[in-house]
Amino acid sequence: MKIAKQRLLNHISQKFDPYSIIFNPLTANSGLSPELLQDLDLAELLQASAQLVATRTFDRARKLLSLCNQSASATGTPVQKIVYYFADALQHRIDREMGKMLFTGEEDIEVYSIEMEEFIIDLEPAEFAKRPLYAYRQATKFTGIQAILDCTITAKRVHLIDLAIKSGSHWTTFMQVVADRDECPLKHLKISAVGRSKKMIEDVGRRLSAFAAETLVNVSFCFKTVVSDLKNLKTDSFDVEADEVVAFYSDTILWTMLAWPNELESMMEVIRSLDPCIMVVIEAVANTNLPKFIDSFDESLNHFSAVADCFDVYHKGVAIAGGFYIQKIIRNMITYHGEETVPRYGDLKVWRDLFSRFHMVETELSHSSLCQASLLFELPKFRGFCTFEMDGKWLVISWKGTPIISASAWKFQ
Repeated sequence: MKIAKQRLLNHISQKFDPYSIIFNPLTANSGLSPELLQDLDLAELLQASAQLVATRTFDRARKLLSLCNQSASATGTPVQKIVYYFADALQHRIDREMGKMLFTGEEDIEVYSIEMEEFIIDLEPAEFAKRPLYAYRQATKFTGIQAILDCTITAKRVHLIDLAIKSGSHWTTFMQVVADRDECPLKHLKISAVGRSKKMIEDVGRRLSAFAAETLVNVSFCFKTVVSDLKNLKTDSFDVEADEVVAFYSDTILWTMLAWPNELESMMEVIRSLDPCIMVVIEAVANTNLPKFIDSFDESLNHFSAVADCFDVYHKGVAIAGGFYIQKIIRNMITYHGEETVPRYGDLKVWRDLFSRFHMVETELSHSSLCQASLLFELPKFRGFCTFEMDGKWLVISWKGTPIISASAWKFQ
């Protein structure tokens, strides 16, 4: 418990102090502002509450959570926000363990993702164009799109299948690069977008179609809406023609399938049957499905603290929407830890083990995309906060030293 506390305190103090002051609870508190000291005390209370929940000491845990709630806030400092999210999740877990809440199966995480993406899309005309995307999100998208561009450079007919299209802005990057090529063999571009919100996908399709009409010369464009759960995808869900070169793009969506290995296997077989030249995978880096509750709690806390801080630095509106989104994920992961059918994040080993079962191999990411990532991280707002490293052929991006997201490219053997 002492080691866990020390790790959390060091993490929080380094994460949220702009001068990266490292807090050592064994020494005097000189040099720390009252606000930071209050946040550190709050973080300690949360960690102690989690330890009590792990040992089923629920009455004492409730008392500490009550103290947390006196200072935690969904609109406060990054520490106050993250404590608010996790205290809420711990309270739900206590209620479940005491029989006050039944496990009703999977929580609809994809709905929260759609709500957040719709909020961000609404920002685009007035706000989104004025502000950079999160540096780490730009880097993963540029890297993934470049991998597909490299793989389809000689193709005349390309079919891009997006398993979670979100705002679709990454495909405008693809079109711009294609349009700027001196020699472009591409004659036809099709994008198939998978999701459950028909309205959102169709709105994105209209935007991309308009952009394609303005950008692509002598290239026909087709956008196909595929309204479906990933679990229910079939080969005939996509109108793949014999002469099309197929590429898959999966952005932070496969994690929602990890709890359903049979359905995940079926979906991967569908992807394999379409013989893609490449599959780009972007996923969070955290293993939230560890056997011990307290270990999963610490892993989740470490990951989501970094994500919430990044939201806060980026944009107030997105921080609010992002906070709502991650609160739902945190509540689901913490409340139902130990249940088989609960979505969970996986670390690099989880994904490597999964893809190896389908005889997939990692592919090198282009040097140019990595250079672009490096330039993005030098933006004044993100300099020193966002960093990246390579783990084998994976791009792993960290926020203030905490790995949060990865990008990789795969081919079927």
